[in-house]
Amino acid sequence: MDDGGHYEKTITINIVNFRYLSHIHDYHSTFQLYEREQKLLLTDMLEIHFMELPKLLIKWRNREVDPREDQLVRWLLLLEASEDEELTQVLEEIAMQEDQVLKKAIDEWERVSQDPEVLLAYEARRKALLDEKSALKRAETLGEKKGKEETLKKVALGMVEKGLDDAVIAELTGFTQEEIEKLRHQ
Repeated sequence: MDDGGHYEKTITINIVNFRYLSHIHDYHSTFQLYEREQKLLLTDMLEIHFMELPKLLIKWRNREVDPREDQLVRWLLLLEASEDEELTQVLEEIAMQEDQVLKKAIDEWERVSQDPEVLLAYEARRKALLDEKSALKRAETLGEKKGKEETLKKVALGMVEKGLDDAVIAELTGFTQEEIEKLRHQ
């Protein structure tokens, strides 16, 4: 709250390098608090923004957005420019022709990126993100595998309870005779 007794607006901006809202096609989504039934806005003092870079890149490649005309697009694309030569070139042209602030940012990035310490920190962060992504994928795969095993175990237990023959259970589930025997004694 400021001194005048007025509330300040709270805006959260989430810039993500993955698809977060798969059912929404646009790269920039704004959320506010609504009452479900009446669709009544509770307050305009809170906004949550999501900016999904992969969606923006697709729009840029399809020429659906123009960094020359849209400053937000320009700055968001700058985050991805190091991965795309054509994009880097377009942004550098804009910086030289019309956007001095963007030019300063690009110059500073180039200056800083020559610094060995900054490069080491960048590479360490990049490696950590790749390791994290890899670990999440492994955990997801392991979780799926465990989930399937648990489901199959429940099915096999049901077969045991129904009095099905061990050979039939083994054939249908892929469990060994020993595994079925363990299930019988649980």
